[in-house]
Amino acid sequence: MSKNRSELETWSFFSGAMGLDIGLEQSGLFPTLVNEIDKKCCATIRANRPDLQLIDESIADLTADKLRSYRDFSGEVHMMVGGPPCQSFSSGGKRTSLADARGNLMYEYLRLIGEVRPRHFILENVANLTTAALRHRPISERPGKHWSLKRYDANWNGGDEDALPLEPDELSGSAIRQLLKDVRSLGYYVVFGVVDAADYGAPQHRLRFMMLGSRDWPPPSLPEAEHGPEESGLKPFRTVREAIYHLREDPGRGSEYTPAVRQYFSLVPEGGNWRSLPRELQPEALGGSWAAGGGKTGFYRRLPWDAPSPTITGRANRKGSALCHPEADRPVSVRECAALQGFPEDWQFVGSMNAQYMQIGNAVPVQLGKAIGDSFHRNKASNSEPKNWSADLDAMLEKAVKRLRASARNKRRPNQAKVA
Repeated sequence: MSKNRSELETWSFFSGAMGLDIGLEQSGLFPTLVNEIDKKCCATIRANRPDLQLIDESIADLTADKLRSYRDFSGEVHMMVGGPPCQSFSSGGKRTSLADARGNLMYEYLRLIGEVRPRHFILENVANLTTAALRHRPISERPGKHWSLKRYDANWNGGDEDALPLEPDELSGSAIRQLLKDVRSLGYYVVFGVVDAADYGAPQHRLRFMMLGSRDWPPPSLPEAEHGPEESGLKPFRTVREAIYHLREDPGRGSEYTPAVRQYFSLVPEGGNWRSLPRELQPEALGGSWAAGGGKTGFYRRLPWDAPSPTITGRANRKGSALCHPEADRPVSVRECAALQGFPEDWQFVGSMNAQYMQIGNAVPVQLGKAIGDSFHRNKASNSEPKNWSADLDAMLEKAVKRLRASARNKRRPNQAKVA
């Protein structure tokens, strides 16, 4: 990693608004080629990096030869970076996983890795990838009709003797296990896990799945946490106050709540959520979601000043995913969302206000990108080979799932917001 910037050919895919790429730049890994098909994201990339080679074609239409011809480059690609669209694996929606065309973009990315043969690669995705299934059976057709795949780990049938048990590829974790087999077939050593951007200096809690691959043994280690709660002995978490307090008089353009939603938010104290509402108003405020399953933690959240933000979303004014300003009865602005994601203050986002929110919400926090990039600098190749690589992968998966589920349990705890 002592090579200078000009020698490190780094190709980025699904680049979006370039949050991950900016972080990698801060670690010294500057992209030389980016691939993105969303027109608004492409406009943002061109506005900020006009000299960077941008390929606005579907990854399904790209090959190693085609990319090398674009670059007029025949040498070794140092790194490929990519975060294929994650809707298929996210906790909301139909959870269609790898059966979904968007999920298959994961395999288009792996195909390109196999063709290009970079020395290293980064694969980033939602943390729920670790528990997703290869094939999704509708909840109404599952034994016991339960939404949580964890219930089926031991072939649980919920007392429903007539329903067929879930097949192995319908169980929690089947998607990541298949993905690991396919990555190993490419001849790369990998480490992976679930990481929280707040651990690396981002002023928000945001869990992401990160896989780092290398043709050399060993692959780089996932970065150790640098920030944590007071009792951890680490540097304190960065807070919402540190990120956006200076913007409170001039937040820039932003969305608004409907009068009804704003009225409910006016009753939520700093750091609170729907549980802070008077009990008699909660069913009315949540509407049809009141009787639904799940923790509903995302409803009517007001940011705390002196703690990290919850995960920034692309929908600023929805009652179910909104993030209200700590003091004002409004969503955080575009500029404030960008600051919470770690974007530089002079970074330009192109498109409508809603498109800008979406670009920011879909990005990887810049601080997390830098921490991942730094991990490659610390890595040193070795002549030794792993003795029990399969066991190591199983241990990594177990640790990742524990991290994900621990976070979910924390979100379901009653909110301890201070009263304004």
